[in-house]
Amino acid sequence: MIFKAENLQTARNEGKIMRIRMYNVGYGDCFCLRDKKKNLLVDFGTSNGRIEGRPRRDIFDMVLSDLMSIENKNLLLTHFHLDHLSGLLYLMKHRRGSFDFGTIYLPDVFSSPEKSRTLALLLLSDLRKDSFLPSKQVSLYALVEALSSRIGKTKIAFLSRGRSFEGKYTALWPDHDEIGAMTERILVPLEKEHSWILKSVLAFAEKLRQMICSMAEDGTGEKPYAISALEQEFRDLRSMPEFRQLMDAVDAEDAEKWDIKNSISVVFQNSEDSEWNLLFTGDISGEYMKKIAGNYDGTLPLHEHYWCIKVPHHGTGSHYYNFADYTPENLLISNGIYHTLGKKQAKAARTTTEYAGMFHTWDVTMWCSNSSCCDGFRDGCSCKECEIISPRYYLDIR
Repeated sequence: MIFKAENLQTARNEGKIMRIRMYNVGYGDCFCLRDKKKNLLVDFGTSNGRIEGRPRRDIFDMVLSDLMSIENKNLLLTHFHLDHLSGLLYLMKHRRGSFDFGTIYLPDVFSSPEKSRTLALLLLSDLRKDSFLPSKQVSLYALVEALSSRIGKTKIAFLSRGRSFEGKYTALWPDHDEIGAMTERILVPLEKEHSWILKSVLAFAEKLRQMICSMAEDGTGEKPYAISALEQEFRDLRSMPEFRQLMDAVDAEDAEKWDIKNSISVVFQNSEDSEWNLLFTGDISGEYMKKIAGNYDGTLPLHEHYWCIKVPHHGTGSHYYNFADYTPENLLISNGIYHTLGKKQAKAARTTTEYAGMFHTWDVTMWCSNSSCCDGFRDGCSCKECEIISPRYYLDIR
């Protein structure tokens, strides 16, 4: 379907489409999908301490202040990297009494006991030497700790392939079988050498799973464990010599093999095919994006045309996917400066030239946080049509 500009305002007035507000959170993600009935914040975080010279807390406060003006707010966290959820952690710690979401959507790695195996890998992935988390912060545990204060007040809903939500979107990923297979490929070899300590890690992961499930739509709403007791248990677990040996083995593994958080990232599109189709991809890898695009199980094909696509993982080359076949009219690239001590790591975090300017033959607009973080930036942006947020706080895609 081809976009008809003259129908845009009519459709928006009828509540068929929304305005997308793209916030400038540096190297992070934060989008608000707004219409007359419901408002969905997709991710809320950054990896930066300062953004455009402003302290991170000021940016978070600005986003929260902006959201205060709208009602019926829900939040979707595509996955558990801090650049996608640190804003929520800030909210729960500093603004808890003044703000809330009705429902928080999470990728489904919680709904059944066997998923504690994937959760165990997510915990270990945070503690890898190359995880780049400040002070070895465990983002999954930090999320559970923050959400535990909202038991009985905020509902949690789990998303997996085929799940509809908000009355208009359908999740395309994660897939239970695919994530389960990935988990076993990584976990089984480790179990052969570190069986005893992994059992302890799995037992702890199961307690985190039960904590989150107590907040689920069909959960009991009762906190099964005291978060302070879990904190001490995790601290004791990490101090064991056997745990350090396990982490040595994990650190020796190929980094790409441990790209676990991105592998569970929620990908979704609007359920009904229309002129204003949306596709949000979180930080999904190119491998899994190809499976989704190929409709590998024959149940959920992508739409032929998209009004707007949020590209994976800040537009970096490691997660690049060519969306040209879908003739998108808008591409959203949440890029920003990635602060690291390593030049190689910093370069890998820049937006790839494969996106920059590649759509010159289509009427497409590139919406970027900061063009100076793009390898296609040469004396100005090389994209034919572009909208750069920096130094503003946000822009609206209409």
